[in-house]
Amino acid sequence: MDDEPGSMFIQRIDSEEIIYQEKKKKCKFIGKYMFGDSLGEGSYGKVKEVLDTDSLCRRAVKILKKKKLRRIPNGEQNVQREISLLKKLSHRNVCGLVDVFFNDEKQKLYIVMEYCVCGLQELLDSTPEKKLPTWQAHRYFVQLVNGLEYLHSCGVIHKDIKPGNLLLTTDQTLKISDFGVAEMLDLFAQDDSIHTSQGSPVFQPPEVANGVDRFSGFKLDVWSSGITLFNLTTGKYPFEGANVFKLFENIAKGIFTVPDVVDSSLEELLVGMLQKDPDNRFSIRDVRNTRWFEKKHSDDSLPVCIPPFCDDKDHNMTVIPYLEELHRVHEDGSESSHSDHLFAHHEMQENLEEEERKQHFRGRKSFIGCSVV
Repeated sequence: MDDEPGSMFIQRIDSEEIIYQEKKKKCKFIGKYMFGDSLGEGSYGKVKEVLDTDSLCRRAVKILKKKKLRRIPNGEQNVQREISLLKKLSHRNVCGLVDVFFNDEKQKLYIVMEYCVCGLQELLDSTPEKKLPTWQAHRYFVQLVNGLEYLHSCGVIHKDIKPGNLLLTTDQTLKISDFGVAEMLDLFAQDDSIHTSQGSPVFQPPEVANGVDRFSGFKLDVWSSGITLFNLTTGKYPFEGANVFKLFENIAKGIFTVPDVVDSSLEELLVGMLQKDPDNRFSIRDVRNTRWFEKKHSDDSLPVCIPPFCDDKDHNMTVIPYLEELHRVHEDGSESSHSDHLFAHHEMQENLEEEERKQHFRGRKSFIGCSVV
């Protein structure tokens, strides 16, 4: 090309001369937390894996930008309400709040939660039939009922029970998550009546579809749990529609068909949980007393395995490469404000490797890598 001002110079380079250098994993700290890779992104912000350098526990942190929250209707209020609610809860089957802090410089809110390896929706999406073996669905459903019973005993209505909000740890513990639209009943409330429901349309009960002003919050959660169980065991939804209006019209009628492949004990449970009239709908106690719930289901079929994360079927800690890079920098003699704290006598490295082995072993005992319990 001519050597004129603004002209572009192009030079041909042989492929042998091209050297690819993988981008180094630059270690990032905020407080005592070492950051790993991104786990996903929601409407409010990103979720990343972190390592608590004090306890060596694996955690997940929601990173919320204050500017973005302000653009979402009731965004800040919803987040503050969720944090306030989670601080009052502690149960094996509820995703626990670990820490909350705000970075003034970055104008970001960090919500540290228990680490979960995936959600039930991801599990369903990974299988062609979009459903789980009966025994596996039963295992998760029992834990859902345990968690829901605890929430109701605390006066908390979740209002958005669905597979996407039910998470799994490496040892197959189910955790109810996402309390963004949850509601806590007043301490002196006469009953469990609520006035609004902001959950996903396909999981809404007839009373919401019919526009009833006041309805039972506990029975709303029972209904959405029934839809969830229907979905887990059949791969379908009992009510569908070409649009939300048609969907609500079908839900309002309360008429649905249970597939023939479903056995009588499960059909009895589904029908009881999906009664159109909330007064006739099962309570949590009713659910516990059904044949299907009490039955010991044999694991005579292979489980649906937890899908790989970024081609890693064992779901190893994503902070490891960052930790290795930090260790390398430390050994090279480069300055690092966290190096002396983290690697004094190499204790943390050794402990972390031991914790990783434990995490890996627990995972192999569960459904990570398709091992049957």
